[in-house]
Amino acid sequence: MLRKTLDTVLPGYEIPNDDLVGEVLIPAMRCAQEVRIGSGFFSSHCLAQVGPGLAEFLAHDGVVDLLASTELSVEDKEAIERGVTAPQQVIERFAVSLLDDTQSCLTNHAVDCLACLVAQNRLRVRFVLMPSGMYHKKLWLFNDSDTWVAVHGSGNATSRGLLVNGEQMTIDRPWKDGESSRLRVSRFIDQFDRQWENRHSHSLTIEPLQILDLLKKRASALPPPTISEFWKAWRLDHDSGMEPALPSGMSAPPPDGRMRIPSWLDWHASPYSHQATAIDCLERAGGSGILAIATGGGKTRVALIAATRVQDRSDQSVLVVVLVPSKPLALQWQEDVRDFGLESVLLSGPSRTERKKMLDDVAASLHAGCRTEVLISSNKLFAQDQDLRQFVEKVSDHCATVLIGDEVHNLGAPSFVDNPPLAFQYRIGLSATPIRQYDAGGTDQLFTYFSAESLSEQPVFSFTLEQAIAAGCLVPYRYWVHCVTFSAAEMERYEELTQELRSAGFGFDDSGQFVSNSRAERILRERRALIEQADGKIPALRAVLQEIGPRRVQRALIYASAKAVNHPHEGRQIEHVTDLLADLGIIAHQFTNAETSRADARALLQKFGRGDYQVLNAMTVLDEGIDIPQTNIAFLLASSTVEREWVQRRGRILRRADGKNAADLHDFMVIPPDPNSEDGRRLLRSELRRVEQFGRISLNEYDPGGSVETIRRVESGNWSP
Repeated sequence: MLRKTLDTVLPGYEIPNDDLVGEVLIPAMRCAQEVRIGSGFFSSHCLAQVGPGLAEFLAHDGVVDLLASTELSVEDKEAIERGVTAPQQVIERFAVSLLDDTQSCLTNHAVDCLACLVAQNRLRVRFVLMPSGMYHKKLWLFNDSDTWVAVHGSGNATSRGLLVNGEQMTIDRPWKDGESSRLRVSRFIDQFDRQWENRHSHSLTIEPLQILDLLKKRASALPPPTISEFWKAWRLDHDSGMEPALPSGMSAPPPDGRMRIPSWLDWHASPYSHQATAIDCLERAGGSGILAIATGGGKTRVALIAATRVQDRSDQSVLVVVLVPSKPLALQWQEDVRDFGLESVLLSGPSRTERKKMLDDVAASLHAGCRTEVLISSNKLFAQDQDLRQFVEKVSDHCATVLIGDEVHNLGAPSFVDNPPLAFQYRIGLSATPIRQYDAGGTDQLFTYFSAESLSEQPVFSFTLEQAIAAGCLVPYRYWVHCVTFSAAEMERYEELTQELRSAGFGFDDSGQFVSNSRAERILRERRALIEQADGKIPALRAVLQEIGPRRVQRALIYASAKAVNHPHEGRQIEHVTDLLADLGIIAHQFTNAETSRADARALLQKFGRGDYQVLNAMTVLDEGIDIPQTNIAFLLASSTVEREWVQRRGRILRRADGKNAADLHDFMVIPPDPNSEDGRRLLRSELRRVEQFGRISLNEYDPGGSVETIRRVESGNWSP
């Protein structure tokens, strides 16, 4: 996003003639995940000028590091030298003075933003003292998942330095400005880190604990500031004569509470022209239906475009509710909604009392005028929270209501389809694979709900993985198959479980109907776990990684089994993989439900995206919706028989990124000791079905080592592990 946002800005800005704040700093704050500011002089007034960017930065999970200086008085210097006053006391006194002059509503808003960032452990402040001279750098560093940008020059982080004085600032964008720019930015980062960590030989870096405590106390008494509150503050300052013009970079206050399609989003042009077709199909179906769009095909934006068009046609307020299966996906939706000009309300996480207060505020907003509000909830919360369902029913009397179900196949579960929310006028389901495999009844109920007017049993629009690759939405991929032999103990257990399945009545009855039950499902999961966790997969993975070269493994995903461990296996597969990676010296991090439930999940993905970790060792948590486009290689130790998972896992590594022309997918196929036995043939058919489908659209389908050759060798018995 930084690349898109800053790709066309000037390489250098002359203040006050050029608008550094409006064209660079505010937009960069909006989309950055990490901001580092080095300033010889710093004042809270300057933050009033970047207030819009600061408020939107507050709404996502980024972190700000501020490194600043103060000019010591002669008395302070002498007191420190004589040991009368500690440097910490001098810094604390200066830092607290920054908060004294807050008569401006805009400045108050900025300080409120700082306070909330401190309370959320997302703002760190340190001051630099030097024995002679002073810390006098002027530097802004912005980072998203894989891009650093440096803004540097003569302008301090003060209102005069950013807006008034004759200053010169340079913008370094390594992807655009060449190798010298990349080296400068890398050097800036190293220098900042050295000063921040107090490793500089000619200065002392101090953390002002008192001001941090004051800001935390301030934050405890107020909710997080929003972009709408920024505009309220601006109007108050403007009306009192304190703000004679719009803040730099703003031609007019944005429309209050209305979505707008971003000007940079050209959804009619290649490679995303299918989005216009999807909108047309959806609207011809009455505004409701399921869109089966491959990962990377932009289904989130299609849904938001559709919701915006509903808003633009309506003379009422509009409520949009987005349902997602996971927290990382909810956070990703927040960013996407922000691109459409609104701050969404994330309902998953706060207590029931806090959610009720949020819903009351949304109801008041919807009553206040022709506005649009977006709520984001987990599927689980929506199924369980009656307050939320009743809220939707109540506002539907006077508002247009839109439901967006992301990864909509999850909503085919009984918790949703047995008690569907009927108050939504428009219902949009999104999934690369909406069909619920082995659950025809749930699929039928799902399509009936989301296609209420047409009662269609098919998506209103489909855009497959193969079409996405052909259109250029996704990169092509090479598919490599590695054969692993079942041990005698594993095959014996497989045969035992197969016999238990027959006894449990699993299969097709005399009329051709598929029959299953809870006992059979349990046995089936255990049998699949046996295949996913085959002991031979870890040595096979070691051999592949050694052949590639541990140092050359970068931005890789390893999918391990999420199923329970049973005889004859011992220990979780993900732990075995972690041990293997450590043994090979590969820098890796696990990414499981434990990580996604913590606030640092996004930071972990950012570190992976920029190469701090070579590998993410994951289970099912990365299957749905999470965007990590830098990934270019994946190892599938565990693949279930669910075809939806096959599409999703390929989609994780096929997203476009700068410099990425193709991806590599390594699959580990289990071979029975006797492929000619009845159970051996059954196992082999299941594994070959996946290999055939994965290989069908791969770049190397017919090459040596590709899927066609592998299938031929396995079927003829001419293979080796």
